[in-house]
Amino acid sequence: MEFDATSEDGLELRDIPPPLGEFLRQIPSAVEVDNPDVAARFFPCPSQDPAEDSLRADWKALVEPGLYEVFLDARGVVESDVRRMIKDGGTFALTIPRRHTRAWIHALNQARIGLVTRHGIQIDESAAWPPNPIATEGDWLLLQIGFYERVLGWLVEMLED
Repeated sequence: MEFDATSEDGLELRDIPPPLGEFLRQIPSAVEVDNPDVAARFFPCPSQDPAEDSLRADWKALVEPGLYEVFLDARGVVESDVRRMIKDGGTFALTIPRRHTRAWIHALNQARIGLVTRHGIQIDESAAWPPNPIATEGDWLLLQIGFYERVLGWLVEMLED
C-alpha cells in the first residue's frame, strides 16, 4: 500500500489490499455509541461528586449532544469519501480531499478507540505489527486497529506539513 501526499488537492492511498479496503469501509460503523462502555469512553461523566448533580445534568444537556454531532459529522465525511474508493486491478485506491483531513483524523480515532473499548483489547505497544499469523478474530482486530493507527499517524503528519 502506498501513501502519497504529492497532490495539492488530495491525499492518496493506492494499492490498498482488499482486507484493508474493507477496514476503510468499516470506519463509520466501528463506533457503537449504543454500547455502554463505548459511550462512557466518548462521553465521560465530568464529575463523580454527588454534589455536582447540576454539572452532570448540564454536561448531558449541553456538551454531550455537541460532541455526538461532531463525531457523527466526521464519520459522515469519511463515509462519503470511502464511497468514492475505486477498484484498481486487484487492489483499491482512495483520494481523501485535503479539506477532509481533520474529519478523517477524528473518525479514525473514534473507530480505533471504539474497537479497543468494545472488545476489551489491551494494546501491547511492543508487539509486532502486522500480527503474524492472522489466525483469530483477535488478530484481525489488532490488524484493523493497527491499520487505523498508521493511517491516522500519516494524516496527522500531513497536517503538520
